[in-house]
Amino acid sequence: MHPEPQIGGLSHTHRKRFFLILVLVFVITLPSLIFYTTGYRISFDNEETTIVTTGGMYITTDNLEVDVYLDEEQVERPRLFRSAYYIQNIEAKQHRVVVQRPDLHTWVKVLPVDPYIVVEASAFNMPVLPHLRPITKYVTATGTPVYLAKSAPSLSFYDKATTTIPYLIATSTATTSLELNGEYVFASGLFISSSTSTRSVFEKILDGMERFRFATSAESVSSSTESEDVVASGDLQIVEKKGELYVVWNSSTNNIPYYFCVSDRASTSVAERYGQHVADEIERLKISTTTPVMIDGNRVCRPEIRLDRKWQDVYFYDFFPNSKDLILMQLEDGLYVTEIDDRSWQNTQLLYAGNDFQVAVENGAIYLMEDGRYFEIITEIEPN
Repeated sequence: MHPEPQIGGLSHTHRKRFFLILVLVFVITLPSLIFYTTGYRISFDNEETTIVTTGGMYITTDNLEVDVYLDEEQVERPRLFRSAYYIQNIEAKQHRVVVQRPDLHTWVKVLPVDPYIVVEASAFNMPVLPHLRPITKYVTATGTPVYLAKSAPSLSFYDKATTTIPYLIATSTATTSLELNGEYVFASGLFISSSTSTRSVFEKILDGMERFRFATSAESVSSSTESEDVVASGDLQIVEKKGELYVVWNSSTNNIPYYFCVSDRASTSVAERYGQHVADEIERLKISTTTPVMIDGNRVCRPEIRLDRKWQDVYFYDFFPNSKDLILMQLEDGLYVTEIDDRSWQNTQLLYAGNDFQVAVENGAIYLMEDGRYFEIITEIEPN
C-alpha cells in the first residue's frame, strides 16, 4: 500500500526569501505602473523612442451595430459597454472620429484629446433611406394596414422612402370587412390641433401666429421669444435670438452638458481646437450682459449654442424624441436631425426629404402627414 503524499509548508527561510523577491518585483514595477496609470506612454513613431502623454475618448452611439474609426483605424468595441466606445491611451492631440454603417448617415467629429482627460461625444446615425410605418384609416382583423386604391402611395413615393411593415391595397371601396384604425384617429388629431404647418415662420410672424420670431431686413424683433409655446427639455430650451435658433441652458454648471464647455484657453487656441465659430461665440458672450459665459474651474461654458439651419427657413422644430442632445428641424427641403454639440461642427442629417408635409412629435414618436396620408418615422433600424 502506497503512502499518501504529504504536502508540507515552506520553511521560514524560503518564505522570507519568497517575500523579499515579491517586494523587489513590486519596487521595480511600481514606477512603470505609476508611469502608465498617469497617462504616459512610450512612442516608437518616426523611428524615435519618445515619451508621450495620453488621454481617452468616450463615444456613445444610438445604434449598436456600427463601425467606429479613430484616425482611420477601426476601434474594437469593448465588451463592458453595449452602446458606447471607451478608447484609452490616445496621444494628446487632435483626433478624427468616424461612426458609420452603409445604410446610415455618417457621423464625424475632430476633437482635441488632452493629457489625463477623457473626452466625451455622442454620435448619431439616421437612416439614409427613410423608414416609414404607414398608419391607415382601416386595418384588417389581424391589424394589417389597408389603403383604398385611390389613397395608396404613388410609385414615386418608393424612390425616397420604404415601409417597415407590409400593407394591402383594396381594389374595392367597401369597408364592411375592415376595422377602423384607432391610431389613425389619434394621428390625424395631432395635425388638426398642432401648430405645425407648411407655412414659413416668416409668414407666421406677419400674421401674429409665430412660435418664435426671426429678425428680417424689414423689421427688428425682440431678442427672445414671447410665445407661450415654449419648446423645452429639462433645463434645455430652444429659443430665437436675432434671427437664429439657439439651445439655451437654464441652470448652473453643476450638470451642464459637456458640449457647452471647452478648455479655458486663448481665443486662437480655442479656434484651433474646437473651431473659429466656437471661439467667436465665447468672445461675444464674455462681454454679454444678458447671457455671459460661465467659468467652471479650467473650463469656460457657454449658456447657449446656435443651431445650424443650413441658411434655410424653419417650419417646425422640437427636441428629438428621447434625446436631449439632438434637435428635429423641418427646413425648406426636408426634415433634419442636428446635434447641439457644435465642437468642430454640428452634424446634420436628413431624415426625410420633401417640401410639402407636416410633422408632429408625440409620446416619443415622430409622425408625418403627406398627401393626406399618415406615417410614423422609424429612426432605429437593424442591419440586414
